Amino acid sequence: MKRTILGLVLVLTLLASLSVACGKTAGQQAGPATITVWHGYIETEEQLFSQAATDFMAANPQITVNLLAVPFEELQNKFQTEAAAGGGPTLTTGPQDRMAGYAQAGLLAEIDEDADFIDDLVPAAVEGGRVGGALVGLPLSNKVLALFYNKSVIDTPPKDFDELLAMAADHGLALTADWFHNYMWVPAFGAELFDDNYKCVLDTSGAAAAFEYYKTVCDSPGVTCDGNDGDMDTLFRSGEAAFRIQGPWMSGDAITDLGAENVGVMRIPTIPGESDPRPWNQSEMIQINVNASEAEVAAAMKFIEYLTSAEVQKKFLDQANWIPANASVDVSSNPVVGGFLEQVPLSDPFPVVPELGATWEPMGDAVTKILEGVLPADEAVAAACSLINTTNQK
Repeated sequence: MKRTILGLVLVLTLLASLSVACGKTAGQQAGPATITVWHGYIETEEQLFSQAATDFMAANPQITVNLLAVPFEELQNKFQTEAAAGGGPTLTTGPQDRMAGYAQAGLLAEIDEDADFIDDLVPAAVEGGRVGGALVGLPLSNKVLALFYNKSVIDTPPKDFDELLAMAADHGLALTADWFHNYMWVPAFGAELFDDNYKCVLDTSGAAAAFEYYKTVCDSPGVTCDGNDGDMDTLFRSGEAAFRIQGPWMSGDAITDLGAENVGVMRIPTIPGESDPRPWNQSEMIQINVNASEAEVAAAMKFIEYLTSAEVQKKFLDQANWIPANASVDVSSNPVVGGFLEQVPLSDPFPVVPELGATWEPMGDAVTKILEGVLPADEAVAAACSLINTTNQK
């Protein structure tokens, strides 16, 4: 009898352990819970996010989702302050670069990589959710630069960058003169920003040639390079420039001003003799607060699974021009977003590391000095890299 009871206990224990080990999607285990989500969305995006939460609760009545819209510029500090004090929301959303600070401060829970729905997401975007090797964020959408062109002026888009510059001489090309928009030249010339220890190596890996090319592009007829991002958008939206390298956030305004039938988007053309410009893929991420309880984490994963489902992602695609994080979404109905998806495989994951913060001002200054002819590219890049490494103590 004792042996029978002991055997039964062992079997039940083994079954329990297997149940835990095999439960891949944490959301599938979600029970009654209330979760709070902070976001910085406005207008169309906020309406869609609110409707998604409402629909989710209708399908999952055991879970209550409370949303709080926080002004975008206040969201980062608000989350850091309250989460550090043991509070804050269950989930927060925002651009990928904010995760590094959150994770470094120990404010994010590590996400279960065995959750089944993660396999449906764009792999490069998922990889962008890692900080120090740990998965602490999941993508809601992709955000990458691509080439806009005005279809009412351009019948056949350029095959390479030489063709683009030739067309720009007659029809105009608008480029933003800052570091974020001009990182793309670095990998095109085989250069690198950081080594494996996050030391800046722009000065030793060939970036000077990349920015010499950038200067040549900006000096070409019909090309306007300026640090005012909004002014460059206006040149395209007003029809003064037929080409514009920009992200999906300009899509709605461009369609409003030019008409959906006249807005084309394609991958940034390759540079003859070099390679493809590779802009950063800066995904919109959602993260789980480290202070969340086990029940809240399970409910949060269920909600993330819903937000990244093909059905919900299609709604954000159709109504907000989001580039889907779910790889299975049919984008044929939205050629603008389809053009951005052409660029995604030719993009670099945004570096979610604290060392990146030290690059913005020095490289922004370098771009300006190169453009204005204050310093040659090699000297400007070397000076910037030295300052970056000093700041990062590398």
